[in-house]
Amino acid sequence: MIDRLQLAKRPDQIIICTSTLDQDDPLEEIAKQEAIECFRGHPDDVLLRLKCAADHFGIDVVVSCTADNPFVDPNYIDHLVDFHVARQNDYSIVDGLPWGTFSYTLSYPAMERACHVKVETDTEVWMGYFAQTGMFKGGTLRVSDPRYRRPNLRLTVDTSEDLALVVKIFDALYVEGQVFGLREIVKLCDSHPDLAELNSHVEQKPAKPIRIRSYDKKGEAEICTDDASGGSR
Repeated sequence: MIDRLQLAKRPDQIIICTSTLDQDDPLEEIAKQEAIECFRGHPDDVLLRLKCAADHFGIDVVVSCTADNPFVDPNYIDHLVDFHVARQNDYSIVDGLPWGTFSYTLSYPAMERACHVKVETDTEVWMGYFAQTGMFKGGTLRVSDPRYRRPNLRLTVDTSEDLALVVKIFDALYVEGQVFGLREIVKLCDSHPDLAELNSHVEQKPAKPIRIRSYDKKGEAEICTDDASGGSR
């Protein structure tokens, strides 16, 4: 995945953001071996971990790519960064790529605000704090290129079926010292429909409802909201 991300031209650096738990020590070693940065933060609060990493390295715009998505496309990272910066968004997403090949882009002030208003410390899935609260300016980069627009193709690794597909893709396309691209993956799956069938029945789990803090005009009373629409409960 590091080799793949290094093909993106717009980001200035790659940082592995992992936890402070001993079990993640090997990830810090990998970062050293690959001559990239590593930041270790909160074990459960992923959004806070990303924000603190941005603090530590002085980063204004973060591109988030999770490591269970080994086929994140570097070309669309560049497209998304340009889209995000040109529109001065708080957050930007991609629509139309295979599931697991897209990334998310966040501006630092938005990350800081989201960390301030969120209630939960388990933020493995954090996009709802930006997309569902009405507090942030978001944008969607829509993929129209038919060579890449495959929203029903699942290329993440959440289940054993997902892993089986990814292994078969690597078996078919991997050449040592080279990085095969998303176009090659899509062509392989198009020409071998049985591959996509391996995990076509897997449904993405819905994210947990979010909860945010809000305050009265004096900044005193706290109200927690915990549904996707931001309604009080």
